[in-house]
Amino acid sequence: MSLSEKLRKLRDNRNWSQQTLAEMMNMDRSTVGRYETGKNIPNYQTVIRFAELYQVDKEYLLEELNAQVPKVETPGFMTKENLEDHELAIIHQLLEQEPDLKKNLLDIHLMSPKRRAFFVDLLTYQIKASKRHKNI
Repeated sequence: MSLSEKLRKLRDNRNWSQQTLAEMMNMDRSTVGRYETGKNIPNYQTVIRFAELYQVDKEYLLEELNAQVPKVETPGFMTKENLEDHELAIIHQLLEQEPDLKKNLLDIHLMSPKRRAFFVDLLTYQIKASKRHKNI
């Protein structure tokens, strides 16, 4: 059973409307609908919130989430780089120090290419703007 089917079944078993669930999850009703139809995939944190709300083992939902994450056929950026790369070591240290950044980057990775490009451009713009305004 897919994640979307499980989410729909869990909601139906409680006789909740999508609107009721959306209010409990603090999201739009349309977002619930897209999750239940499989048009969108919820991020890790959202799946955990669903598991807590429905009082089911998080692995029940996470196994489906893991199955939907795209598989990378070619080696990733990290494996292509020299392990002695100083910049890569700095990035790794930053990700260890800022777990929210790591989660957000993973969320960006799961986005559609067009949406991902938007957020990368937005982040790039913000960084460039902060360099111009050193007093921020």
